[in-house]
Amino acid sequence: MTFHTRQQHHKFFKIHLLLGAVLGASAVILMHWTSWWVAVGAVAGVHVSVAIAVHMALALAGGGILVSLVRSHARPRGTGHGSPGATLHSARFYDWLAAAYTLGREARIRERTLDIAEVVTGEAVLDVGCGTGTLALAARRRVGAGGSVYGIDASEEMIERARAKSARQGLPVAFEVAAAQSLPFADAAFDVVLCSLALHHLPEDARVGALAEMRRVLKPEGRALIVEFSRGRGVWALLHPVALLHARKSPRILDEAEALMKRAGFASVATGPLGFGGLGYALGHCT
Repeated sequence: MTFHTRQQHHKFFKIHLLLGAVLGASAVILMHWTSWWVAVGAVAGVHVSVAIAVHMALALAGGGILVSLVRSHARPRGTGHGSPGATLHSARFYDWLAAAYTLGREARIRERTLDIAEVVTGEAVLDVGCGTGTLALAARRRVGAGGSVYGIDASEEMIERARAKSARQGLPVAFEVAAAQSLPFADAAFDVVLCSLALHHLPEDARVGALAEMRRVLKPEGRALIVEFSRGRGVWALLHPVALLHARKSPRILDEAEALMKRAGFASVATGPLGFGGLGYALGHCT
């Protein structure tokens, strides 16, 4: 979870206050020189221009981050622990991209994810493809002192960043470098397995193997939650380059989730929208 410090809030407030003062002063000056409706139109034009400039800057920054992440798929770094899929290594950009894609609602999406998975106090949770650990750390807060949380990812850089977050936030989560198709855990070790925006990085023939591993490490009453990009609608589908990048394969994963998870040994599977733009889920129960 990303927190803004008090200093950051003050900085943002000062920036907004300054912009407001500039716009207000412009309105006063224009009102002395021309009719009120021209002043309002001019100030509105300034405001729109500023908004467009900000959004263009964000788009350029987001595009640069996206290109960096896409290139990192093919960049050999670390062992990869036998993972046959694409492995993201640009951990320093990953959190920025997540915040940009979710339009600042990342924390709400994480809580919604944990709600759908029905994560409660005292449970053992595994996050497969944990990235920089934000979802695993949110799960750690929810399970409390009586629970436990583990996170695995094929990228050593992601795991290093996740461990640093864990230490900085004082939340004990065990992060390990491992492949989704070969989980380093005993049978029936977890109540819940989470896999958020990771399955699409695996080739089709490896997904069933990864899902079978998730099923293996779950307790008899356990459940697994898969979150993926779905078929976004309207403006969301057009303006989010990450969703467009995975648009061809991610929705198909959700469309086929029920069959794939049942092949992997899950007794029942429920699917639906996550409730935030182009994200959907598949929730599998062992019994």
